[in-house]
Amino acid sequence: MSTTIERYVIRHISGTKANQVEEFDFSKNELSIGRTAGSDIQFDPEQEVIVSREHGKIVKVSSEPPQFSINDNNSRNGIFVNKMRVKGSAPLKPGDEVQLGSNGPVFSFDIHPRPQNMMMETKVMDIPTSIKATTVSEVASAAAEPAKTGLGKQTVERMLVAERKKSFSSMAYILGALIIVLGALGYFFRDKIFGKNTTTIVNVGDSSMKNKKAPDVIAKENNDKVVQIEFGWQLIDANSGQELWHQYMAVKDQSGQVAYRAVYIENGRGEIEPYLDLQKNVQLGVPLGIAGASGSGFVVSADGFILTNRHVAASWNTRYGFPDFAFPGILIRNINGRMQTDPNYQVMPQDVGSYVPANATMVGGRQAAEGSVKGKNTYMNVIFANTALRRPVQSATPSDQHDVAMIKVELPTSLSPVTMKDNYDAVKPGQTVTVMGYPGVAPDQYVVRKSNDPFNPKPQVTTIPTPTVTTGNIGRIVPASSDKTNTYSAFGDSYQLTINATGAGNSGGPMFDDEGNVIGIYYAGKSDARGTQISFAIPIKYGMELMGIKKVQ
Repeated sequence: MSTTIERYVIRHISGTKANQVEEFDFSKNELSIGRTAGSDIQFDPEQEVIVSREHGKIVKVSSEPPQFSINDNNSRNGIFVNKMRVKGSAPLKPGDEVQLGSNGPVFSFDIHPRPQNMMMETKVMDIPTSIKATTVSEVASAAAEPAKTGLGKQTVERMLVAERKKSFSSMAYILGALIIVLGALGYFFRDKIFGKNTTTIVNVGDSSMKNKKAPDVIAKENNDKVVQIEFGWQLIDANSGQELWHQYMAVKDQSGQVAYRAVYIENGRGEIEPYLDLQKNVQLGVPLGIAGASGSGFVVSADGFILTNRHVAASWNTRYGFPDFAFPGILIRNINGRMQTDPNYQVMPQDVGSYVPANATMVGGRQAAEGSVKGKNTYMNVIFANTALRRPVQSATPSDQHDVAMIKVELPTSLSPVTMKDNYDAVKPGQTVTVMGYPGVAPDQYVVRKSNDPFNPKPQVTTIPTPTVTTGNIGRIVPASSDKTNTYSAFGDSYQLTINATGAGNSGGPMFDDEGNVIGIYYAGKSDARGTQISFAIPIKYGMELMGIKKVQ
């Protein structure tokens, strides 16, 4: 069942229209942008001089699935999407930030309601289908969207009948349970009335009982130690320092409609990867990277060291999550000694499912020199719970074997770290755990911060992160490999969780045992077509190894 989109939503972030929200009926196929009186998204003609009279437009490329582009009408100062300049036209996604000119007004583009598959996710990783020894960088970057089916009349009627039967059954169960409870109470009071002695033995010296903590206690003790991490990254050519973009082509379908198709290339090993080139050489395309995402982490030292996932701190080392509009794509391959488009092949997600940006081999249609493709963070901030201040990350140290990374922030005061415990050999299935983090699907909490600065009196709207607490248990221990049985795990050394931890955005959050010790790092989720989800956490021993606390085995 598809989501019926009702309207476009334009949220103005900066400029003379800052903090204003404009809505337009989704039946419109275009939204014009400019200073003229007829513009849909109109800016002040006297104050917003950086905006051209007819600056550009937002175009609905298709309604099902919803796809959009933004076109620059040869404006004087250009259009930037997620800080990347648009050359002619570029795809536009809900949640993207649009800036008119390098120093002009900024607004975000959105639709309402936003379809589930367009929700911002910061890594819910999937399990590779092949069973082989893998590194965590080979793990998928996004879980598959659960398949949705419609309900016919007969199906609904059957469901209603089943519900009525279930209701009667539930009432019977409730009455039965009530009788049992009343009987138990009668038995209890009988003992009290007739003086029969009963004895309950509790070993108060049992350390396994006296050290237990409830999830709310664990959350309260660690609330200030669990942080949100905001970041963006890009892929660059190490030789020139220029950004690498994914090439797109404008093609017409049978009805004459123009569609934007991503271009891919077959490398020397027969693998398919995106056709990359320097930004200056790409007339139509999108940057390979993430303009804005978030994850979680936790404080491990008083002087500002924080543990998180590698796919948060250095995401280019993890399997890339292509946008939905990147498929089906156009393939360029070596045909009879010439690089040309293969008209009989359409690139689908499974064709590039294992692509890791840091491992790219092709740039500009040619074999790239080893080490010439690099990733870098465009920004990375740490935000502490219930505060609005962003602290820039000074350094990041990712592991080369596990989805673990250590980052560092500078603060004028010392921090309170979590308590870590490497009890890998003692962890058992069924053990209760608590996960804390900042899932991307949780609603944002905004605050308007008024300014008393006479030189910049404009109020700022920002988010105040509050960690989410989820509980469950360890369903299974998944070892990376076993020399004795010659078996291998496709998901690395991990704890499989029976927990409603929400995946995206929770990546990098701590997993506590019932004594309040961090024993793992939440890092991935797996969903099937029915929407059933399981989660995974990395044993904390690998984070401690990266910190130098433990020796590498």
